[in-house]
Amino acid sequence: MNRRKAVTLGAGAVVAIAAIIALVVFVVRPGAPTPADPVATTIPVALSAKDVPADTLIGVVVTLGAETGDGAQWKDAAQGAAVAARRFDMGGTPIAIATRNDKGTVDGARAAVEELIAEGVAGIVVATDGKHVSGALEAATDAGMPLILPYLSGDLETSAKAWSIAPTPAQMSAALTTALAQSERTLLIDAGGGSPDGVRVASTLEVAPGGDAAAVAAEAARLTGTPSTKDGKDGKPAKPVKNPADAILLSGTAWQQGIAVQALQSANVTVPIVLTPGATSPVFAVSLQKAGGTLSGRLLTVGADTGDAVALRSDASGRGMSAFLAGLRVLASDPQAQNLTGDREFAAVAGSADSRSHDAIVALVRAASAAGSNDPKLVGAALETLKVGPADGIAGPVLDFSRREALTGEPVQLNSSLQDLGLRPATENKASVSTTATWFAGNPSS
Repeated sequence: MNRRKAVTLGAGAVVAIAAIIALVVFVVRPGAPTPADPVATTIPVALSAKDVPADTLIGVVVTLGAETGDGAQWKDAAQGAAVAARRFDMGGTPIAIATRNDKGTVDGARAAVEELIAEGVAGIVVATDGKHVSGALEAATDAGMPLILPYLSGDLETSAKAWSIAPTPAQMSAALTTALAQSERTLLIDAGGGSPDGVRVASTLEVAPGGDAAAVAAEAARLTGTPSTKDGKDGKPAKPVKNPADAILLSGTAWQQGIAVQALQSANVTVPIVLTPGATSPVFAVSLQKAGGTLSGRLLTVGADTGDAVALRSDASGRGMSAFLAGLRVLASDPQAQNLTGDREFAAVAGSADSRSHDAIVALVRAASAAGSNDPKLVGAALETLKVGPADGIAGPVLDFSRREALTGEPVQLNSSLQDLGLRPATENKASVSTTATWFAGNPSS
């Protein structure tokens, strides 16, 4: 795709909608010994930025194709970038987005970045994950192009002007260890993701993509003290094990985790199931539902607190997330609005667009504003000086770009819920509302 795709402001009615949606929240905490620094009680839906050239173009790299791989599982989550562009358009700062498909290969990632550089982008959001991302980093290094990676699961080892806004692998391992702290005998089910570094497990089962997940789940049921009558020979129950496992750690892509969770639920496994962080991808919920599973039960993962549930809080982060979701509703209400690749209405992907890709766009626009230019080298230099938060339009945690791993704070425990928060738009075709799982931060035992 060699054309520029601009996410444009719709009819004047959109501005009126935005004015109605603006949220005002005030919180009072009696008895607090020291009042917190004051924050804005209103974070507007429309965003503006000074000194951003009118022809500013930002690139987005996605991986299209089947949702079973590491990269493609983020293609709908990446639609949050379109929300950011619309919010800036509403505020009088027009931003255009050019999107490329990296095809899930190193050469494809390199070509996608080179095409975007040739088109004149100010910066690029690499909204995918996997080993093939190295091609994008190589191409960006040669050109001095700033990259932001919202979904990176590995270490950022590069000389490029590249920033990860995801937790590091070491942070994730520590968070998983904390989540399993009450478990004395953790059973790892390796569905293609391997064993997370530093996380102690007592035993391991493996299920390859396309393998017999039901058989593995039946064995997991036996190992956790809940044997099925189908496990033993001649229909007799299998002999229970001594000292059964008291928790399951499930590792794999979002798609494989969804299939495995459904199999475990069918096998009546009742111990807590801790998922590796890919479960925060919209694909996990889609896979689980297609397999016939449910988000109810004791499902837990870890990651940055970037989900819709943040909007329920009455602090600055809650207001920032509320403004993002309000902007998402505005964009979804525009029948002319399309997704990043221009092949679907935005409303069809509004249930999956997330705040991480949105925040990456916001950060690049703030850098262009600070630089007063859309020259990528100047934008990259400006980005290195920035720390952005809710007041700047960020919906998730504060981002500090003075370091390559820009996410501040540590990953948190995220608990699944079937609850519909009612913060995203519904569509007439209910089947197309492939909403992400609702993840609430907190310790389920507290």
